Amino acid sequence: MKKSILTVSFILLTVLTLLADTITIEPCDDMYTDVEHPTTPPTTTQLWVAECPPPPNHFERIMIQYDLNELENATIEDATLHLYRFFSCPQTGTTATNFYAITEEWNEETWDSHTHIQYDSYVWTSYTFSGQGGSYGMWFEVDITALVQEWANSGIENHGFVIRAVSGNKFSKFYSKEYSNPNLHPYLVVNYSPVSISDNLIQETIINLQNYPNPFNPITTISFNLTAEDTENAELIIYNLKGQKIRQYSIFNNQSSIVWNGKDDNSNPVTSGIYFYKLQAAGFSQTKKMILLK
Repeated sequence: MKKSILTVSFILLTVLTLLADTITIEPCDDMYTDVEHPTTPPTTTQLWVAECPPPPNHFERIMIQYDLNELENATIEDATLHLYRFFSCPQTGTTATNFYAITEEWNEETWDSHTHIQYDSYVWTSYTFSGQGGSYGMWFEVDITALVQEWANSGIENHGFVIRAVSGNKFSKFYSKEYSNPNLHPYLVVNYSPVSISDNLIQETIINLQNYPNPFNPITTISFNLTAEDTENAELIIYNLKGQKIRQYSIFNNQSSIVWNGKDDNSNPVTSGIYFYKLQAAGFSQTKKMILLK
């Protein structure tokens, strides 16, 4: 009996791994609001959060929104928000914060930066930003899995979240998606299963997606196993670490591999780094990681 249970558990784990997917995306909207300084325009390349009475009288709040349509009805394994903090007050100081779900529609182009947005009172995540500030800066990773799962389940409408500092906490400043260096933009990484697994039916699709060599420079071969039926409307898409589409290929009948030469759709060579390749076919998808070294 124990052997049978272990065998079934291994099969379930294998199928879940095959069905697992990863998406890395930048915000569609991000900004901060500042009610106490109505004549001062916000710094669009930055995101400020503070809850500090006079002096210095700062009560800024960060608003971030993601397009998560791809995650509808998905099972979220984990969702991690990445923010780069370049300034803290004082240097290496801490800012304790709470994350709330926004309850009204907004976008960064039309929302009045001197009006705080409405949000639900439930605290989805609490996080304290601490460590390097000043000219050094550092990345922070915040777990927002529960909130993303609620959006995926349509339990609440996705209008993004607001980050509000706990009373008495001074500044933390982060770079926004408008900052000149795209490598320091905020981004969200979500690992998820796009389909549900029935207790009575496990359908295993073996596509054996892989690339060789990996790491590579400048060419790698991405191989896969697909039936003729699977290849109908199938495609292979290559993304960079920020979730931006780099190259897209259509897959034709009996095709079992694609050679990528490290160039984008405009035939421009891409920079070295981590890239994701995603195979979509016949109602399923799988994503793998590869590394381009130069």
